Amino acid sequence: MSLDQRTLALVQISAAVACNALATLRVTVTAALNLGLTPQEIEEVINLAKEIQQQPISHVTHLANQLLREPKKQAHEPSAQCGCGCGSHHS
Repeated sequence: MSLDQRTLALVQISAAVACNALATLRVTVTAALNLGLTPQEIEEVINLAKEIQQQPISHVTHLANQLLREPKKQAHEPSAQCGCGCGSHHS
């Protein structure tokens, strides 16, 4: 693949938003932050994808806000343990 890792992460975030794929969004935002993308860059691509999607996606907005304000986490593979794809349980 000829895309650099940062560009690929932004494309994956955009696709996750467009599909309202919250588990994928969680994993890709975490990975993007670990690659050094800024919360502002990630928010910009999320906002662009939301404009194109043209349907209510409040869950995407809520999850993105939560992820961008949390301390940086280690990227990990999705898991079915909690259903959100992060591999851990949430309260």
